[in-house]
Amino acid sequence: GCMHDEARRVRPLGVRAYDDARARSWPFMSDVLEDALRGAAEEDRAVVTAVAQALVRYDRLLGFASGSVTSDARFDALLALLRGDTDLTPRLARIHDPTERLGTTYSVPDWLVEVVCGELGEAATAAALARMNEPPPRVARVNTLKTTREACAAALAEEGIDSRPTAHAAQGLMLEGRRSMFRTQAFARGELEGQDEASQLVAELVAPPPRSFVMDACAGAGGKTLALAALLAGKGKLLAIDTSRGKLEELRRRARRAGASSVEAREVDLLGPADALKELEGRASRVLVDAPCTGLGAIRRNPEARWRLRKDDLSRLVATQAALCKSAARLVAPRGRLVFATCSFLPSEGEVAIDFFLSEHPDFKVVTARDVLGRARTEGVATADGKYLRTWRFDGTPDGGDAGMDGFFAAVLRRVE
Repeated sequence: GCMHDEARRVRPLGVRAYDDARARSWPFMSDVLEDALRGAAEEDRAVVTAVAQALVRYDRLLGFASGSVTSDARFDALLALLRGDTDLTPRLARIHDPTERLGTTYSVPDWLVEVVCGELGEAATAAALARMNEPPPRVARVNTLKTTREACAAALAEEGIDSRPTAHAAQGLMLEGRRSMFRTQAFARGELEGQDEASQLVAELVAPPPRSFVMDACAGAGGKTLALAALLAGKGKLLAIDTSRGKLEELRRRARRAGASSVEAREVDLLGPADALKELEGRASRVLVDAPCTGLGAIRRNPEARWRLRKDDLSRLVATQAALCKSAARLVAPRGRLVFATCSFLPSEGEVAIDFFLSEHPDFKVVTARDVLGRARTEGVATADGKYLRTWRFDGTPDGGDAGMDGFFAAVLRRVE
């Protein structure tokens, strides 16, 4: 009810952001919102964001519900949805084709329903699609180069943000309420970063030995790089590489704020000419490959991705993941480890990818995730055998062990000789 009234109040800004996203063929929602929020009052920012993201997320469902292409009609349909429109449920149930029915109900393209069904099986499909539409929790990682989890929680509380420690990640805080952590003094001081708990666990799974040389081979803007720098406690060396100059600039900026002086960022293509990384071959005790993927496990935070993805993207990404692992394997020191991660719940971007890599690299063996993180920290967030980190399990195990984390997969592979 309350969300319903607030949604009405920010209608013009929410609709404008939605129109902008549609007109530009679904660019990154964060960019669209940056423009939209320039005109918003501080107390409305969170609501404008929620409304615009809901319009984008439910684009297909709202089109079906309203029978209209206009944003105004779709906004009215969203209000009806927030009120719990019962008429819509029988209408959806009458859609004859099961793929089309699921695609409309969960507001995803038909091809995605087919992919999820093909990989997870029919029984798990609805649960997986529903999970993709859940509101994600707000999670921060406390930067131990600057402070402790307790001190950071106290600092946030003073600025009006309550929090509680994450159940699995060692330095995470679940933030309550709506106040933005990015506008706090604690954030300006570099004491925390926004990072999902699953993503924090991936960094912990890398478990860099003290004073070692570690590589983040697909660093992007450096969320996991900074987590690794904190784990190295300012000792050792961390090389972050990526092909995007813009992202590396952001990484350097974030590293300065975090006081992560052990980080070096370098623009290199892991899939480029082999001599580009010649001097690093066999040197790194840990290499993290946080590979480009469909991002389905983080789609709750990027609702527009479902409309941007294309059916042939999956096979292209799977091929890229294999090529990146093959290239990264050369950088791993004897007895060092390669850690492969994707924010996807599809086996083709997880277990299947690892099986393929191992079939081509007999010199690598799996190190069980449970052995790295311990039983308590992998409870509910690992495959049944404890072998891999895997949130969003749809194998009949009771859900809820992953505390609302994003959908991630990660594997640790040790170079034997």
